[in-house]
Amino acid sequence: MEEISDIPLSSRQREQYDQSIPILGGTGHIQRIFLRKGMEINWFDGRLHEPVTLDVGVHYPHLEISYTLSGQGCWEPTDSSRSYGLSPGVSNLVYMSNSEVRAELFPQERIFHMELRIDVRHFGELLPDLARISNEPFFCKQTADSPHISLLVEQIKQCPYSGTFRKLYLEGKAIELLVYHLDGAEKEEQLVRAASALKADDIRCLHQAKEILSHTWREPPGLLELARLVGLNDYKLKLGFKQLFGTTVFGYVRGLRMNEARKILEQGKANVSEAAMLVGYHNLSHFASLFRKTYGYNPSEVGKVSLCEIGQSCDRKKSV
Repeated sequence: MEEISDIPLSSRQREQYDQSIPILGGTGHIQRIFLRKGMEINWFDGRLHEPVTLDVGVHYPHLEISYTLSGQGCWEPTDSSRSYGLSPGVSNLVYMSNSEVRAELFPQERIFHMELRIDVRHFGELLPDLARISNEPFFCKQTADSPHISLLVEQIKQCPYSGTFRKLYLEGKAIELLVYHLDGAEKEEQLVRAASALKADDIRCLHQAKEILSHTWREPPGLLELARLVGLNDYKLKLGFKQLFGTTVFGYVRGLRMNEARKILEQGKANVSEAAMLVGYHNLSHFASLFRKTYGYNPSEVGKVSLCEIGQSCDRKKSV
């Protein structure tokens, strides 16, 4: 991996460059947006006809947030047996220094992927907050199907400004994305500490409750019924669920519903009213209000966003 501080001056002055890259077994396009010294956003858009393996070495303290919009793959540090999946809706907070990573991209569908890359040497103010994740040469925390992360990535992708305003807007969103991930890592530690105070039987029951909700979120059981099914009282279910998973029972169900609704609308499988019914909402205005609160835009705008993305992709192909 090229060090951000080693970017040629001419590229840094341009603040952005687009490049088609040769890939054995496919085609690829990369867009690099330079926000400030030590910080850049990369977009990768590729179509593969066969699996592609990439070996990446990092020899400086590197912080990265990556998010996959479409495509499948996997990756792993070469000195670890742990493997991580690359799939739509999954975000990675990664810290590495003097590490090597091997990634494999699968050819089933278009790969559309974003990376926020930070050279920590230029962000000394982050060091105290990175202390808990930078003790080892490699750290990774994955987050799946977060509406807030999805919203931030969408806002970065659909930046409405140009020139100096564009740079300021993107840098602000990049920092917000970074803060959200670092704060999430800290809260996860707090949840682990809180979970350690729960009894083993309670933890087992709470995981059972989460599993039930993951399969019945369209028509979930009521709180009292769910508590009865897993053998807890409703107070312990409410309190323990929030302690263990960082969200309420109803918040977890709403997140599953909103994520599925967005997928349905993005894929054009249904209109807004049909999507609302498919994910368990019979009141259309209530569904639209929750969707807007979750993603920052109306469900009726999802198709427009997808069309805009397709148009941008076509424009890039014409310019190559």
